[in-house]
Amino acid sequence: MNDSPIHFTLRQLHGVFSSPVAWGVMVGVGVIAGITGPFSTFEHLAPAPRIAYWLMIVVGSYGAGAIGATLAQVLILPRGGPLLARIAVLGIGSSIPVTAAVTLISWLFFPDLSYTGLSLFELYIYCLFISLALMGVIEGVVEPQLERRRAQTTPETAKTPKILDRLSKEMRGPLSHMSMADHYVEVHTDKGKSLILMRLSDAIAETEGVEGLRIHRSHWVATRAISAIKRVDGRVAVQLATGEILPVSRSYLAAVRAHEKGAAR
Repeated sequence: MNDSPIHFTLRQLHGVFSSPVAWGVMVGVGVIAGITGPFSTFEHLAPAPRIAYWLMIVVGSYGAGAIGATLAQVLILPRGGPLLARIAVLGIGSSIPVTAAVTLISWLFFPDLSYTGLSLFELYIYCLFISLALMGVIEGVVEPQLERRRAQTTPETAKTPKILDRLSKEMRGPLSHMSMADHYVEVHTDKGKSLILMRLSDAIAETEGVEGLRIHRSHWVATRAISAIKRVDGRVAVQLATGEILPVSRSYLAAVRAHEKGAAR
């Protein structure tokens, strides 16, 4: 139930690697690098293993960088911060696992890493500067453009649920689910989790504009976040797109079954 840094990171990583565009870019960059053979790989590797090497480098460093950047953001800047601070934290956070991934993959192809012509320190400096530059482009150019595009494409009639106004700007995103936690409500969005001191019934009243279901006295879910309705230990439960499983109580079983029938049509 708790949205730990590891859980949040895995969710972000799943989003990264489920994007066809991201895979297209990675494969394209890997193939081009494999053909051109930078960093002495053209001289030391035949075409097929050279392309395989660079595909592994691109995919491995992309995944490692995403993990490092997300963990750094969650642990150091959970509520965001100035642009330069975000670039520095995300860049340094991603550079360490990227260097580790590149070193490991290179070792598989070059047991003697001196063939690459770079020392470990030089490799880290390359990865650091590349990571900082990449995060600068993402945070300073790409993200602002995406935010403007999302704002422009959002229908004027669409309502933003009031519950999001209670969250910090960095946590505002499409609602996933809400759960009771003592006297608080855990509000889960695609960007993370926030605790709000209020009753669940009052929080549900502020979700107008989002299609959702109350499935338990302690749980409400947005229908878009439901990936499956299944039985767990003999009881009906809702599985979310994130992999989390929430119980369905008998009082709300009819509504859940009605949604299941409607989704199947």
